[in-house]
Amino acid sequence: MSQTASPETGSGHRMSVPWARMSSLRRRLTQTVFALLPLVLLAAGLPPAIAVLPAIYPLFILLRRGVRRLRRHVTRTGLAGEHGIRLLLGLLPLGVAWAQGSAGPVGWIAVALFALLPLAELVVTRVAPGRKLRVSNLPGIQDTRGPKYPVNLLLVVDLSVTVLATILLLVTVPAWTLVILPVLALLLAGASALDSFRRIRDSVDSDNGLYTAVEAYDPRFVLYYGVPAGSAYQIGMWIDHLERIGEKFIVVLRRTSAFREISALTDAPVVVRTNIWQLDDVVTPQMTTAFYVNNSAPNVHLVRYPHLTHVQLLHGDSDKASSFNPVTALYDRIFVAGQAAIDRYENNGVHIPSEKFTIVGRPQVETVQQQGPQNVPISTVLYAPTWEGHYADTNYGSLPVGPDIVRALLARGMTVVFRPHPFSYRNPEAAANIREIHRLLDEDVQASGRNHLYRAPAEKDLDAFGCFNAADAMISDVSSVVPDFLYSGKPYGLVTMTSTVAEFEQAFPLARSAYVITRDLENLDAALDELLISDPKADQRMSTREYYLGPFAPENYADAFLEAARHVVRVERKPVTARDAQIDEEGNGGAGRAADEGTDSDAAGRAEDGEALSELDEQNADR
Repeated sequence: MSQTASPETGSGHRMSVPWARMSSLRRRLTQTVFALLPLVLLAAGLPPAIAVLPAIYPLFILLRRGVRRLRRHVTRTGLAGEHGIRLLLGLLPLGVAWAQGSAGPVGWIAVALFALLPLAELVVTRVAPGRKLRVSNLPGIQDTRGPKYPVNLLLVVDLSVTVLATILLLVTVPAWTLVILPVLALLLAGASALDSFRRIRDSVDSDNGLYTAVEAYDPRFVLYYGVPAGSAYQIGMWIDHLERIGEKFIVVLRRTSAFREISALTDAPVVVRTNIWQLDDVVTPQMTTAFYVNNSAPNVHLVRYPHLTHVQLLHGDSDKASSFNPVTALYDRIFVAGQAAIDRYENNGVHIPSEKFTIVGRPQVETVQQQGPQNVPISTVLYAPTWEGHYADTNYGSLPVGPDIVRALLARGMTVVFRPHPFSYRNPEAAANIREIHRLLDEDVQASGRNHLYRAPAEKDLDAFGCFNAADAMISDVSSVVPDFLYSGKPYGLVTMTSTVAEFEQAFPLARSAYVITRDLENLDAALDELLISDPKADQRMSTREYYLGPFAPENYADAFLEAARHVVRVERKPVTARDAQIDEEGNGGAGRAADEGTDSDAAGRAEDGEALSELDEQNADR
């Protein structure tokens, strides 16, 4: 059942004036005016020592930015959108020399060279990123090295020599003596550009050898991930279990921004392929399976390989709309935690052949501790609200009422574990509610001395399962942490933000074993009495656990997934089609395509097909 946001509830995505962007534009315009003003004042005949004063402001801003980025080892230049300001500042020595009169032939050449420095910066910043191949842990291929000369070093040097030359001209140093300054700066720019071109060449050479290296490594399957950095938990929750399959595999990323984050999670090879045709370099005929952890649009670029068995794992199981997305039908196999996931598609009008589904449980929850005597009576409650989602029909987050829920728990003497979804920090309203909850917990720590678990200890030091084990009960909303917590057998409450209790239980079956709290919090006290004291739904919760998480014994719970995955990887091998064999024979699976991207008309055609399919909505980052 899709939930539609009402005017009262809102979608969580109200339009607002982009003040931050406008403020940035105002600062840039101000810098431009202050960089232009000295030239105007010099042309008006003001003394150079006075005319150049307005340039101090933009010079200071750009120099400070460049130095900061150098210290932090930032690889991007600090000049984005401000090359015009640099060009005006580069004209400053020429303007001062013109105002002072004769500079001599060599002198005019010297001050003119300062005006070329910003143009050299344009060239260097354009080629500085190189053509960077990102690879880790793949024998025979090294990750392309970074630049020898930090790109922001050029900015700092150019600005410094411009300032120095202007000061020397103001104290009447002959202009011809300054020629060494722009020459040295231009030599540095040339060395930086040459280094970049060498890195581009090295990257092309590595690209040309990539397919051979992958083929020699001989992976049995690929883990594919098409979204940017920030959602590495989707990979993190599966990577250990995929490693336990016992077969070689590689991780293929489509976004460079996720490379470092995901490379730190595994010793398996990690390769970035940003274009659809580059995937030919990492898919070999010997591969049998591709695993996916979400329904992101770029997945269709790998699904086009027919000899692979494509298995969708998803990154959580909940009653959210993202857990019954019709796009899931695209895959050959869909691994689900329990029968509830299969029924969810059918109950929401998404018809997928039953033979595509395999119930494997949620292997990640094997570390979740079962309810025991130590959890009764309840003294510690986890509050784990989900985020607001991309769309109105996936906005289930309870953070708008979160502070009041935490106040009620504190009033009952509960120790609180607070773990919001990391994406909630991106929403200003949600972030404000998080800060308010942090404030409440700070005050209670001072007043009561209770050891609440929040901020980094709950969000960084522990994962979600660690928070489960630290709590005796949980309050959440429509989130995949709920079926994961269900494995513990501990009681839980859910907040409905969009409907009545009856409608909520009809739309989200997990709520039938929960103590449901309405958005207006009118039943909060009654729900907390049942959740924290009487727990009348304990038996119902046990049957719901099997329905959602499968009929597997806790002592070897993860084995169901491992057996199913091994069967797909080792047994359910599709035949390699004639088309794939032809690709392999003609181009070694596409080796070297990245170095000659414009020559593969077949890849271009497939790219067009992929672009058409890419209009499918990218999935919410569920828990």
